[in-house]
Order: sequence, then structure tokens, then C-alpha cells
Amino acid sequence: MTYLDAAYTVLRMAKQPLHYAEITQRALEQGLIIPTGLTPEATMGSRLYTDTQEEGSRFLRAGRGVFELATIRQGGIEDQVQAINRNTRERLGQLLHSMPAKRFESLVMELLLAMGFDEGTLQVTTYQGDGGIDVVGVYRAAGLTEVNVAVQAKRWKGNVQAPTVTQLRGSLQVHQQGIIITTSDFSSGARKEAIALNKTHITLINGEQLIDMLIRHRVGVRERTLLVNALDEEWWGELLNVETHAPVQEQPIGDNGVTHADAPQDMRPSTMKPRSARKPEAITLLGDRYPVQNWKGLLMAVCTVLAERHPERFAAFGQTLRGRKRQYISTAQENMFSPVLIPGTALFVETNLSSGDILQLAHGLLEGLGYPTDLLVVQMRQ
Repeated sequence: MTYLDAAYTVLRMAKQPLHYAEITQRALEQGLIIPTGLTPEATMGSRLYTDTQEEGSRFLRAGRGVFELATIRQGGIEDQVQAINRNTRERLGQLLHSMPAKRFESLVMELLLAMGFDEGTLQVTTYQGDGGIDVVGVYRAAGLTEVNVAVQAKRWKGNVQAPTVTQLRGSLQVHQQGIIITTSDFSSGARKEAIALNKTHITLINGEQLIDMLIRHRVGVRERTLLVNALDEEWWGELLNVETHAPVQEQPIGDNGVTHADAPQDMRPSTMKPRSARKPEAITLLGDRYPVQNWKGLLMAVCTVLAERHPERFAAFGQTLRGRKRQYISTAQENMFSPVLIPGTALFVETNLSSGDILQLAHGLLEGLGYPTDLLVVQMRQ
């Protein structure tokens, strides 16, 4: 699974907001992700933070580092869409449980094909003594790495148990990866066995995840598009928040002159004062004070300090941060409105942003590098 799909699965099962570290821990325990780096929690946090800035994100920020599933507003078109999608999921579940076992195996093969498996290698097995393997095929990642896959398709109502996982592992050929797909779910023992130490990991896909995959890859599902005109908030924000013009929104300013302007909701104090057109005078970042002239200078100071302290991590994480139509930090400046080179790097940062977007970007960089956002304090001009 991708980190975002794993987070969605964990949060849906938890039915409550969770910190990204807890989401990561549960995803690891359930075998939903297999991290390639040393800091899966940081990866999960950065993926979720970046995704919440995208229109139509499945997630919302519910506190510092805490995320929950997005809820659709009740009433009107949104409510009707939610009801239709919910009904589609329920019907899919019913159809999966009622279809013949052989047809279910063929459906799994069609799903693998839609996911990018080599059509010439996919086949439903018919021979005996195969250890329960139903479908085999080869997936070529980006046309380079080949992944040999053996799949068990279980159209069951009861949970799949640990012996089934052990049986499939024992049937795998050299360099072959095992997947179990079921219309039901997996016992805790099966999940532990699937990621047991010093054993070949087995990927487990339960009924809810299978439905998600069928919908995402449009297997037996059609996507009907309703054209709705909506304002491009980012475009208008850039137009109306240029520093040479007086802003039209309200920007909260704290009693001590430290701005919380347009900061993420979980960072805002409960009492705010009306916005003024004041600019920042200095910032305190990671314990050191830096003078700045304006919001652009604030952004450049944050990027310069963090890039100097964590060059590789800053470059990797920074390039995941983006608005609806462009990256905020990138090695390419063609799609930026006002790019400025970050000193000591080959990276450009977009500086044509509102004060609120700049603070949100600064907070995102801190969180992505493992710092609490309160290590950035902004002193406003009097």
C-alpha cells in the first residue's frame, strides 16, 4: 500500500483522529506498509501534511501532527454524492460475496492487469498441488524492476487465519512475492505471520481494501463526472495578497506581536485581534534570532536555515510540498511565479505567496524535518 492508502485504512478502522506516529505504528503492525527508510513516521507525516493541502483530500488536520478522515458537508450535492458512493461500495461488497469462486479469481486477474501487471504473464492457475495459488503474473515497475507475484484469492465470509499465510509462503518460488486477497478480513495471527521476522513478507488485502482498489482502478466501476465551477482560491489569494497592496482579509495578531496569521487551525490561539498590514521584523528559529524585512524574507530565512542544517532531508521533503497547481520548492523554476534560489542549494522556493501560505509552508517544513512548529516565532513591526 501507499502511505496515504495505509493511513486511510488505519483511520477508518480507528474511527477517531490519530497522530501520524500512531498511524504509522498501526500500519506497520498490520503489514500495510513496508518502509524503505529509517524514519517511516516522518514520511507518513509529510505525506499526510502535503495531501491535506490538495483539493479533495481524504484527510483533515485535527491538531499538531494529528489527522482524521475528511467528512463531506451534509446537504446538497455533496451529501448526494456521498450517498451514491456509499451505496456503490455496499453493492460491490454484495457482488463480491455472491460471485462464483472461479469468477472471483478472474476478477482478481483483471484488477492486477488494471494495476499495470504484464498481460502476457497473468494467468489463473488450473493445476493441483500449487499450495492454493490462484493467479500468477509479473509486474514491471516503471519498465525496470520485475516483481514475480503469486496470489491467493479467498472469497470467504470468515477471517483468513495464519495457516493460510504459512501455506502460501511455503508454495512461493525463488524471488516470488505472495499476496492474499479476500472478501472478508484477516485474523490478528494472520497479520503477524504475514510480517514475521526473517520470513518472506506476504501482502494482505482485505475486503474493504479490495473495494478501494476496484474503485480506484475502475474495474467494474464507472466514474461519472459532474462539472462544477469553483473559484481558484490559490490564484485569487496570490492576486489579492501581493505585499504592495493592502490585504482584504483579517489576519490575527497575538498580544505579544507574534503573528498566528492564517496558521494551521490547530496552531491558532483561542483569542485573536483584528488584522493589520504590519510586516515581520525578525524571527526566532530553533533558538536563534534572524532579522527579516518582509514575509518573503521570512520564508527565505526559514528555508536557508533548515536547508543548511539538513541539506538532504530538506531537499527530499521540501519538493513534496505543493499547492494545487505547482510545487513550492523545486529544482525547476519554470512553473513558478516568483522563484528565488535558496542559498547553498540547487532549489528554488516560490515567494509569490500570501502571508498565511508562507507561515503554513514554514510550519510544514519544520514538521517534515521533525521539529515542533512553535520553534518558529515571528516578531511583528510595531
